[in-house]
Amino acid sequence: MASPAPRKTHRYATPRQSVTPPRQRRMVSARPAGTPSRRTEDIAVIQDVMDIDDVQMYNERVLGSGRETIYARTDEISVAFHAALPFEARRELKGADFYSQSWTGAVDAITGYALAASSNTCFIWHHPKPTTCYILPCPPSSQDYAQPLSAPFHALVPSRSRSEPGLVLLSIRGDIRFWDSITSGLAGGGSFESINLELGEGEYTSGLLRVDGQIYIASTSHGRLFRLMLTSQSGRHTLSARPFAPPPAPGLSFARLLWSTPAPQPTLGNISALALGSGSGEVGRGIAADKELWTLSETRVQRWSLNKEVLLSEVDVREAVGNVEDLEGVDFGVESDGTLVVLVSYAGSEQETAAMALDQYGGFGMGVPVPRRIYALVRLSASTKRGEVAKFEGGGDGGVIEGIGGGMKVDRVTGVPYATTAASAPSHPRLTLLGGGAVVAIRFVDVVVFCARDSPYQDRLTLKAPNTDQILGLEQEQGEGAGPEDVLILTAGVLMRARVDLGRVKTFDEATGRAILIRALLTQAILYGSNSDNPLHFSFPPEVDPEALMTGAEGLSRAVLESDPEIIRPNHDLTSQLTSRKDRLSWLIRFINDNAALGKMSQRSRQRLATDAEKLYACHQLWLKMNEHLDAGASHSLVTDAIHAFTAAHPLLHPSASHDIIRDFFRYRVAEIGRLIPFMVERVERAGEGAMREVGGAVVTILQAGLSYRAYNLAVYGVELPMIKPWTSRPSAIDGVLKLVDTATRFALDPSKANTKSASRELIPELATVFFACVQERLDWLDSPIAADEPGSERDHIELKERFDQLRPEILETLRVTSHLPNALTLAASHADFRSLAALLHQDTVYPPSSNPHAHTIDEYVDRFGGMFAREVVRWCMVHGEARVVFAMEESGRGEWGKYMDEYWAEEEGQGGKCDAVAWLRDLGQGRWSVAGTRLSREAKGAGDVGVKHFMLSVGKLAHLAQMQEGGDADEAVLDAFHDSLDFVSVQEKMLQEFREAASSLRGKQKQSLDAQVDAVIKVKGTRLRAERRHGLLGIMKIFVRQVLQGKALSLEDAVDVLTLQDNVEGVENYATALHLLAHAEDIPDARRQSSFRRVWCRIYNHDDWDSIRETANITDAQLTSRFRATALYTTFNVILPSPQLCQIPGVDLDSKECLPVPLMPEIKSRFPGIQEDMVGDLARDYRAESSGVEGLKLGDVYHRVRELVMLDLGYTREG
Repeated sequence: MASPAPRKTHRYATPRQSVTPPRQRRMVSARPAGTPSRRTEDIAVIQDVMDIDDVQMYNERVLGSGRETIYARTDEISVAFHAALPFEARRELKGADFYSQSWTGAVDAITGYALAASSNTCFIWHHPKPTTCYILPCPPSSQDYAQPLSAPFHALVPSRSRSEPGLVLLSIRGDIRFWDSITSGLAGGGSFESINLELGEGEYTSGLLRVDGQIYIASTSHGRLFRLMLTSQSGRHTLSARPFAPPPAPGLSFARLLWSTPAPQPTLGNISALALGSGSGEVGRGIAADKELWTLSETRVQRWSLNKEVLLSEVDVREAVGNVEDLEGVDFGVESDGTLVVLVSYAGSEQETAAMALDQYGGFGMGVPVPRRIYALVRLSASTKRGEVAKFEGGGDGGVIEGIGGGMKVDRVTGVPYATTAASAPSHPRLTLLGGGAVVAIRFVDVVVFCARDSPYQDRLTLKAPNTDQILGLEQEQGEGAGPEDVLILTAGVLMRARVDLGRVKTFDEATGRAILIRALLTQAILYGSNSDNPLHFSFPPEVDPEALMTGAEGLSRAVLESDPEIIRPNHDLTSQLTSRKDRLSWLIRFINDNAALGKMSQRSRQRLATDAEKLYACHQLWLKMNEHLDAGASHSLVTDAIHAFTAAHPLLHPSASHDIIRDFFRYRVAEIGRLIPFMVERVERAGEGAMREVGGAVVTILQAGLSYRAYNLAVYGVELPMIKPWTSRPSAIDGVLKLVDTATRFALDPSKANTKSASRELIPELATVFFACVQERLDWLDSPIAADEPGSERDHIELKERFDQLRPEILETLRVTSHLPNALTLAASHADFRSLAALLHQDTVYPPSSNPHAHTIDEYVDRFGGMFAREVVRWCMVHGEARVVFAMEESGRGEWGKYMDEYWAEEEGQGGKCDAVAWLRDLGQGRWSVAGTRLSREAKGAGDVGVKHFMLSVGKLAHLAQMQEGGDADEAVLDAFHDSLDFVSVQEKMLQEFREAASSLRGKQKQSLDAQVDAVIKVKGTRLRAERRHGLLGIMKIFVRQVLQGKALSLEDAVDVLTLQDNVEGVENYATALHLLAHAEDIPDARRQSSFRRVWCRIYNHDDWDSIRETANITDAQLTSRFRATALYTTFNVILPSPQLCQIPGVDLDSKECLPVPLMPEIKSRFPGIQEDMVGDLARDYRAESSGVEGLKLGDVYHRVRELVMLDLGYTREG
């Protein structure tokens, strides 16, 4: 029964589906993989199997001196094209599926040959000149262990006698094929020697190492080692294989057991890596020094004596890493001083791997957890003498781990900026030491990672298309001109050479280096990323620092704007140069987005990048427009003058400045394009309309280009509006555009040029569009939370908004009158200026609505904007006295207009506006009787015509009665208010009738003269005022009489004055009417109301001749009483005293002393606003005269006597 396969402890050991077998992609060299240096002095003497006596066999290569094709370049690393792959290999690799088909490769520095092999075929070529490709068949791969088929392990056999090397291929099941020369590949490769390793059941090969030209070491999954020997006999080269010598058997002699120390036994397990170390022992004639062989078995590092084939020591790196899950040893290298650098992997925690994968890949699995491997480098150095056993002092940096044959000190454990996922192609990572271990280069399937030993420097080279490309091999270069920092990288498409600057790597400063690395990475992306032949993809390292990212991106963007020669190649063709710079900035933001790094940048940083791109685009458009202007035959450019003036005011201090000021501006001062606008506007102010077409068009070009580029690329840059201090809407830009608008308007509306073609008239729409956009942009910024923290932003917002609200309708109207109505409508709609939009559409025939040429447009806007626009149409109709238009539209079948009217009135009332003058019609039509009555009552108070007031009050009263009739609650207060108002109207109508009768004696033209009518009324009704020369009261009496004769409605105070100032010979009841009106007045200030009461009582007392009345000589008491009953005082008391509620109102009942105070000057001015100052004085004197007259009558006893008489006449019993 077959034994089960060994337990897999290494991710790359046991072949399984979709995972390649161990070391199937192992790079082969003339020395152990991972040794500290590729230089010849670090490699043991290699004996040529073709010529054993000659030990010199290096094939050095001189690099060409031609111009290199750069793929990537930073201060620390540069990568360039080295050589192409032969056609046969390219053709095979182009269609390879690296997920299902196993491939391996190598670049051999000793022989100068490169190799790429699949499970079936091996391609070999001389990499400096890949003109000939040798194709050899691979030994069959076992179907029992691996799916898919595994590529073989390989080793090139150096030869000095021939230019072509030999080849050893080892399959996973132990089959070996040997060619003493690869030239056999030109004839099918059928002439090879074949042997087989004797593997146990379930055992498979895991690696192949070339020790020298004769010796090769093979390893297996069961921890066994095989020595392969090449020998030459009679010119024939043969290959033999045997396992390492077993440990001494128990049957040894007593003497040998006494004097020898038993060799330690290795812990068996899958061997994932092999390497040569520094040897020890004597070197005699023809005897080479003993070599050390290092193996990585599972997580154990084992040191072997290659000559004695015995284990010398063993330590487990698991103790160095600590408590991690599923730790595996991947590969290792040995530095010249014996220090080990071990690459390990482990399954990271979910949080640890999620952050790294998000940074590296932008996320995987669509939210489904995917297994991930995290890598680390463990650096171990010898801590005790050989033969001693170290005690374990604890893992981690500085700890010592216990081992067989000696312990090892853990110098450092360093994380590797790379993580694999289930989506990664199968591969076995391998490391190479550069510069004696100063830099570790780790080859993954799609990435080469560089990690420094003496500084925190780390960087990566990533393939652009990992699905169709793969890193097959990595080898330190040797030969003329090559140093310890040169490395060749073989991919499925090209052979690259990378050069590491060890000095810069060693002096790398983490504090500033991160930002510099990000800047360099971004620079590479825009310089080399656009090359379609570049196999490298530029991406940010895991956990990229946001501050470094923003600093690097902003610095690179500004360098592009300033034409940094390291980024922008000098070019006399400015159009081409500007285009190149635009492309650079496009690649910059594309690279940031492709790496999902935009979210790490602040909004301010994103907007800086966007602003730089906007300005560059604007300058490009301006340069094209300037060229068009000159190409059209112009001999001079005002824009050029503006640039010269700007440069004179702000000199250019740039080391590369030339005498061409114009081109220097576009090369180095793109960032200042906004500051150029005022200088351009100044050209127009000086040159007049002749400059409008060129300069005005140039300003429009600059701002339109910036605004349009921003709108188109908002999502690309992740910009969230509003912009922070946008350059397109700085106050200087807004003022400049407004000056152009004003100038263009003045020229366009010049009557002398009405019939001529005007550049200003053509440019007005574009200028208006730009002006609106700039102002709105600044308003949005000033209204943002960020701007709120800046002093004065609120004040600036208010001032600019008020200014814009004033200018916007004027500019829109200018567009209309200059035959640009469609542009005006578009602007008004885009800026939601529905009030201006409604006004623009109602400048022609508006009634009936069907005759309006814009009726269809109105309907479209109503459907588009709904009530926001419709309410402004209603507003326009109401304000301009065209309410019939809206009612007509409602009656025509568009019932929604009724709703819009209701909404408009509700909105107006909510803002304190008045709309009762028309709204009551809609209320009556909808049967809203109570609302209609209330509206009519309010509107009647302000009615200026007595007839209109009478009509409104009458209809309002009827509406209230209709509400009561339909079962509504009866509001007596409302009904009383209507009665009082109608009574007041009746009073004024009676006045009008009396005044007309007074003027009825006029004849002819005097009858038609209003002044004559007023004089006639005053002559009849104002005899006392004229006689007493009361000029002030007579003046206001004339004003009121004129208004009455014109049918105008008087205010209540005015009516009271008219009622009480006339003679009232036959109408003494007017005094009581006046008191009644004042008693029910609600809209008069209390102080003025009391003054009116006092004036009425003064006039009541002054109405009669009290001296004659009180002359009692020769008269009876009855006669005296009769005289009292004939006075105005008696008549007034007779009206007011029957109503106790009326008498309780302050001012209704005043004696002769209470009515004496007169109004002060401020009160008179408030009562009669707008009258002349001298008239105010006359009124004050007249008021004092009225009070003095009452005071001189001494009517204290008369007041009580007449009041008592009235009470008796009314039937009240005498008191006491």
